[in-house]
Amino acid sequence: MVATLALALLLNGPIEPRLTVRLSIDQKGGLSALQIRLAVDEVRKIWSDAHVAVTSGLYGEPSLPDEATISLRILLMASPVSDGANRVLAWVTPAGTGRSAPLLFVSLPAVTEAVMGADAMGRPVTKLTHDLRDRLIAQAIGRVTAHELGHYLLQNSGHQDRGLMRPMYLPAELVGAWLEPFKVLNTERLFVRQEIEALARLQAAF
Repeated sequence: MVATLALALLLNGPIEPRLTVRLSIDQKGGLSALQIRLAVDEVRKIWSDAHVAVTSGLYGEPSLPDEATISLRILLMASPVSDGANRVLAWVTPAGTGRSAPLLFVSLPAVTEAVMGADAMGRPVTKLTHDLRDRLIAQAIGRVTAHELGHYLLQNSGHQDRGLMRPMYLPAELVGAWLEPFKVLNTERLFVRQEIEALARLQAAF
């Protein structure tokens, strides 16, 4: 065991402790408890490689002192944000001075439309069972939430040409079984950790 840890440190450098983001589910958009759990699990899997743990709870539930709490609202309305001809699936909230507030929005109708236009498991999603469609919608919600979480943690509205912070996802990527298109880049991780630590300290002070 000691030899394994020593080898890991030699190859990868010191192991970063996990920091924790708590998603406060302020609005569920009519999703079931299972769908919420699946969506949060998807966010958790995407951010795990960046040594960020993701927990969740409903609005008003207490968080731990070292958790950075970020609100998530799943809306039964289209986005008021315009992105040209592209349908906006989710967005962050501006907080002035060029920063974003710890508040994420997801448009359930927009995500559902994208998912229903995709193929999954070799068939059009519209031909799958209601249960499978609900699971794929939850998965897609988790993936776009992970992206918007990235915008907040990076405090940057811009995009990258690869990884989680690309400007657009294909419907096939939202419903696919692979997570490679949603990787957090190594160059983004230090800033992310600093933002989580700063938010956790600020919230603990109140």
